Amino acid sequence: MTKVAVVSCDKWINKIEEDRRLKYELKKVDMDADIVSWQDSCDIDDYNSYVLRSVWGYQDYYKDFKNWLMKLRENKKVVINDVDVVLNNIDKEKQFDILLKNDIKTIDTYFVDNENFTLELLTEFVDKKIFDEKIVFKPTISGSGDNTFLYDFNNVDISFYENFFKLRAFLDKNKDSNVMVQPYISSISNGEYSCVFIDGKLTHTMLRFPGVFSDKKSSIEIEDVPNSVLSLANKVESIDEFKNSSYMRVDMVIDGDVAKIMEVELTDPDLLTRNLDSKKQKEVIKRLAKTIQRKIAES
Repeated sequence: MTKVAVVSCDKWINKIEEDRRLKYELKKVDMDADIVSWQDSCDIDDYNSYVLRSVWGYQDYYKDFKNWLMKLRENKKVVINDVDVVLNNIDKEKQFDILLKNDIKTIDTYFVDNENFTLELLTEFVDKKIFDEKIVFKPTISGSGDNTFLYDFNNVDISFYENFFKLRAFLDKNKDSNVMVQPYISSISNGEYSCVFIDGKLTHTMLRFPGVFSDKKSSIEIEDVPNSVLSLANKVESIDEFKNSSYMRVDMVIDGDVAKIMEVELTDPDLLTRNLDSKKQKEVIKRLAKTIQRKIAES
């Protein structure tokens, strides 16, 4: 029987309902599945295949996480999604290069090399009026809104400097990460659109309120999805670099009347199934389990 690791981390192992439901559905299709932490020192040969799920927080241990992924690849383990896809997705600079190459509309973004991210640089953005009055700064390798902060030109206080040095300290420890600079999109307060694809099919679209710069609220499923959102999501799913992925979450915001990509999650996307009704939740996880079964059989 094929042994499958549903991969979590030390912080979240066995705590995520989506992981537990996936383990159950994998067992129903004759997969011997366990939830494991990538940080555990177990022998990687204990499992034939690895499905990356709640590995959240890997950015704080990125070198170790990357080495672990490379070890899986070197030992010819099946990894879902594929290691190369994951490494290009984790680094938002590489991810945006792929999106722009495929003519995908993203939020306007400047990328700044790690060592060049200074307070003087922020002053330069203000002086040159590259963006309007508010700028968002965040690492290119990050997750869950960590080390993401807002610079309001008209309201600079001590918290701004505290946030800057917090991000600078993260960058000093994580040399692989650079910085991405974006305009603040005010419509984000109305929610982000997240389109979830399983094996190339759009299974559900959620309106999310992550709470990075506003109150965090539970995501809600929406049926009446704007055409601009659906069109952009389907265009992203169909590009060559992404189209063979087992799962994907495409996060967008509407800026004016234009849908723009915030990011594409191919590494460890929360599929947001906990906010679906029980029937839909089961359908999505069941589809994912069958997709994993097929991908493993084809490998």
